[in-house]
Amino acid sequence: MHFDALTLAAVADELKETVTGGRVQQIVLPDSRSVALEVYAHRERRYLLLSAHPQASRVHLLEHKPRRGVSKETPLLLLLRKYVRSARLESVELPVPFERVLFLRFHHPKHDATTLAVEPIGQLGNLILMNADGRILDALVRVPAGENAQRVLLPRRVYQLPPPQDRLPPYGGSEERLGQAGQSPVDGASPAQTPVLWRSLINRFAGVSPTLAREAAWRATGDAGAALTEQAFTDGHWALGELWSAAATGEWTPGIAVDEEEGVAAFAPYELHFCGEFVEMDSMSAAAAAFYAEQERDSSSSRDEYAGVRGGVAALVRQAQARVESQLRALDADEPAPGEPERVRAQAEWLLALSSQITYANRPGAQEGFSLQDGMAAVQPASNGQMQLVIFSADADFGQPGDKKPGEEGGDLVVPLDPKRTPVEQAERMFDRAAKMERAARIIPRRRASLDADRAYLQQLESDLSLALDQPEIVAVREALREAGYLRQRRDRRDKTPGDRSRPLRYLSPEGFPILVGRNARQNELVTFNAAGRDDLWLHVRDGPGAHVVIRCGGQPVPELTLNVAARLAAWHSGQRGNGGVGVVITPRRFVTRMAGGRPGQVHYRGEETISVTAELPAESEQWLAARDHQTRPNS
Repeated sequence: MHFDALTLAAVADELKETVTGGRVQQIVLPDSRSVALEVYAHRERRYLLLSAHPQASRVHLLEHKPRRGVSKETPLLLLLRKYVRSARLESVELPVPFERVLFLRFHHPKHDATTLAVEPIGQLGNLILMNADGRILDALVRVPAGENAQRVLLPRRVYQLPPPQDRLPPYGGSEERLGQAGQSPVDGASPAQTPVLWRSLINRFAGVSPTLAREAAWRATGDAGAALTEQAFTDGHWALGELWSAAATGEWTPGIAVDEEEGVAAFAPYELHFCGEFVEMDSMSAAAAAFYAEQERDSSSSRDEYAGVRGGVAALVRQAQARVESQLRALDADEPAPGEPERVRAQAEWLLALSSQITYANRPGAQEGFSLQDGMAAVQPASNGQMQLVIFSADADFGQPGDKKPGEEGGDLVVPLDPKRTPVEQAERMFDRAAKMERAARIIPRRRASLDADRAYLQQLESDLSLALDQPEIVAVREALREAGYLRQRRDRRDKTPGDRSRPLRYLSPEGFPILVGRNARQNELVTFNAAGRDDLWLHVRDGPGAHVVIRCGGQPVPELTLNVAARLAAWHSGQRGNGGVGVVITPRRFVTRMAGGRPGQVHYRGEETISVTAELPAESEQWLAARDHQTRPNS
């Protein structure tokens, strides 16, 4: 169970910022146990999903407009359209601490106030619409009176909150001891099971799900399945308090846990350590949507067989891309403007040269400020009220000091003055600043080139992932990310996951020329620099990620049909699959070189010509591929 009370608190904080104050424009039923609201707030349409599905009850925003999945108009839907559509969402509230209950309070211009209670409590999940007096108008799942009914949920009855949990708050009370916590197994657990910490945390404290309990156990002991001891229980309670503190501070860290086998294995509003690679997301809704979207893909009869693994690796690629983009933005902010280091150094040199002529007053009884009596410069007030030193370009000897021109052509050089520092102190600080800017001007372009190469490499991996045909090829993308340093977790020595053993595709053209096609970055490296000869022809889609394709011709003339076939294969195995008019470059392999400091498969090329083809797989390609076992292997 991942959508727990703490997750609901994170979603509630998100909804307060995004949809509170908005107006409900549309209401649809995506399925028989869910309601979706279109809310216009802050000049933007947002789509809020409220689900009471027994296996997937949750609340979160959707990225795209949901489709209507139930054609029949239910009584609850009719009431929602009457009382909630066109109403303003006044507030989002959590009425019960540590419980999965959310109140959405609306005000309609004609029908006044209503409250929609959302209870994403798994098998007991429900949506209940109430009037201003707290009486039920209708519920998604009506609960009549009976022996097994914890509460009655029927129209005209007064709404009652779910029965309180007989457990302690998960934070506060640092003196809480183990006692008998380990001796009463969690619901559904066998009494004969060895007591473990995370089960005891669920038994003793309210608002604790298995996901939260395992994470607290990991933070307390380093092992999510740690055995129950007095010290472990104390540390686990403290870890729970730390995790729950986000509900008070609002400092959430939403994200998903990606597992090599399961794909998106979990989500949480805090960093997960005990299951897979944690990928931080933009919001709690984005994390929940990523998890449940994958679950829906996995339950579809027409699903991608490898959707789970593919989706998990895709999240890792997106995380790496976001990191590179963030670093590029930081470089843009740190890089000095052209000529800025020289200007600052000139300011420092002139300020130091004229420091003995500048009168500085900053002592008791004296007027604080600067003055200068010199024909080539003057101290003047600036527009911001501070003082500044102006060196006149018409009168100053620009050959002195330092043989540097202080200002632009025909302009004066202006030096801001700090009344709290002497001219010499200010000049020293300016020299330091100029030196840092000069270092940045040298280093940043090299760093940007490296990050641009990484961005191109990640685009290649993204293309590799989308074109991967089986799990080994998908795992190869993950391992490429690991080798490039984009995964924090290093491969454990006990990890038996096989490496990428897939081989490049091998075709035999109608004229008998072998054609080699790399399907990922590692294979591209092998095809170009291990399998191809210097005089073979090399092909690649222009200006985008894709396969390296080699025609084994040994310098012989290649017929136009073979060139066209190879170019179409290069276009098909690229990010432009299905497009028309795709440019493919062709050049002898000897004109292709590895990019200095680049990643596998990153190259420079020259002497190329470009042909335009449609990125479609040649109809006869399967026949040519079937002949690969009869051809001679490259370099054999």
